[in-house]
Amino acid sequence: MNSHQNLSKELSDVFIAILRRSTFRPPLKISGDIVKDFTNRCNEFKKCLNEHVASKDNLASDKIKKRLNAINIIQTGITESLKAFLSGDIKSAYDLFDEMLSTPIIYRHIRRICIPLHDVCNETKPLFRVRKSEKPISTRREIFHIPFTHRHLVNAQRYSVAGLPCLYLGSSLYICWQEMGKPDFDKLYISSFISWDFKSQILNLAAEFLYSQAALRSNREIKIKDNIVKLSYLTLWPLIIACNYLKKNDDAPFNPEYIIPNLLMQWISRLDN
Repeated sequence: MNSHQNLSKELSDVFIAILRRSTFRPPLKISGDIVKDFTNRCNEFKKCLNEHVASKDNLASDKIKKRLNAINIIQTGITESLKAFLSGDIKSAYDLFDEMLSTPIIYRHIRRICIPLHDVCNETKPLFRVRKSEKPISTRREIFHIPFTHRHLVNAQRYSVAGLPCLYLGSSLYICWQEMGKPDFDKLYISSFISWDFKSQILNLAAEFLYSQAALRSNREIKIKDNIVKLSYLTLWPLIIACNYLKKNDDAPFNPEYIIPNLLMQWISRLDN
């Protein structure tokens, strides 16, 4: 095997070790205060990486060691954003989050895990939207996103900011159903979407290998870029943790689990402005 194939195998071993640890393997349930819970999970994650670095004298360990500082930057930025938000200083929460993600080294990792929209939404692989309605829906436009003239109806979801209509899609009907709070099937209306947009990029926080050991053990051809992307996911793991908390209270008007995903959505929406 050549060097990048060796590195790929070594990184796969790291991810497999991560996937075996429920402490920081998404999805996650908050235990007590979200700030303390997030801090504990990140510290356990870094402990896992440090143990790997100390026990393995290989290329992956060397690469991981060089990214520990960036991991600390992300953890600190998210922690401070959570504290500011929970204290009522929403502007500072966003500013701290923006400062962290806009740090050149962090921004490069963010760009590396972006993929073309067409890769996940195309003729053979549509995305889905589910709408719950007590009244019959008779027109196609009613299963698109809520019109901007009715933005007062838009609640905050994981990646949907209150008052900002968005086309909120899932990769499967099951995921959509879960996100809707598992409503009765006879009250659901379903739509699927296909994109021919080859220019737009999406931030992919759900790469298959993050959740599947089988994907990590795949025998497909390994490219140098694959290792770069895997290292970026390792670096961004605190962000993945913060965006993958399960909602604890289904009917609550405020969900601390959505603070960071909402800030991330706002940050992305301002990138081209």
